[in-house]
Amino acid sequence: MEHFGEVVEQVEGHRARVKIRHQVSCSTCGRCGGVFGNPEKENTSLVEVIDPIGAKKGQLVKLITKDSEVLLAAFLLYILPLLGLLGGLFAGRALAPNLGLEGSPDLWGFGVGLIVMVLVFLILRSQEKNMNRGKRFKAEIAEVVNEEVIPEELRP
Repeated sequence: MEHFGEVVEQVEGHRARVKIRHQVSCSTCGRCGGVFGNPEKENTSLVEVIDPIGAKKGQLVKLITKDSEVLLAAFLLYILPLLGLLGGLFAGRALAPNLGLEGSPDLWGFGVGLIVMVLVFLILRSQEKNMNRGKRFKAEIAEVVNEEVIPEELRP
């Protein structure tokens, strides 16, 4: 996946902060803030990226993200909590009668499913700082580009 942006600041450890404009496919992801605010007004984000080429402040750059990383992030953020919900739903529904719990097994299953889903989200959230420190799930500056190379809708 490609993005284009403008280097705003150099960060220690061969990293940089880059201002990017959200692509249409990114508008609902939420990883870089697309869920919050009005997308028509606030369609840019400041993201920290790996900078192996030493781009300077003010330069326009092309960012690349591995497709496998995007798919893994989507799995962690969407599929894993859904699996937690479904697993908790079936486990709660099956265990409620065996444990002698009063009420509908379906409601117990729903409640356990929600609890497991929230636990999955909390575990993922607790690991966010560790993920931010590493190189995984980060875009990388591939090259410095001219403004003519950047599509009009993606110019920062």
